[in-house]
Amino acid sequence: MKKGKIVTAFRLKGRRLGRVLGDLGASVMEVLWRRRAASIREVWDEVKARRPVAFNTVMTVMNRLVDKGLLRREERRGSYRYSPRVDRQTFLARVSHDVAAALIHEFGDVAVAQFVAVLQEADPEKLAALERLIRERRGRRP
Repeated sequence: MKKGKIVTAFRLKGRRLGRVLGDLGASVMEVLWRRRAASIREVWDEVKARRPVAFNTVMTVMNRLVDKGLLRREERRGSYRYSPRVDRQTFLARVSHDVAAALIHEFGDVAVAQFVAVLQEADPEKLAALERLIRERRGRRP
């Protein structure tokens, strides 16, 4: 995966990975993370089973994901096979990092306070886990 930021947009109204990749890009990545490698036609067959989409649209999205450094394209016997350059968990970690870094850069202490408030509202155990993580990073024991 290319170095630098992988998130260029974050859609608040989106869902899951569609927030950063768009719905079709997210669908393509999910197919390839599951299959590990596939042709455009194989990805298109899976995606079109869930939603109407043109072959050329899937091809365009896959080639853009190559340009972004998220997919690898290899020629084999006159056709291309695509595979993820990074596994799903690593991608999620990078996206989370990029979004958090952007929020903190733009909004500073306000963003940090909101992270804490959201953790408390969502699940107090997650706030406790954050406290443990902070202690670990600082080298202290509980």
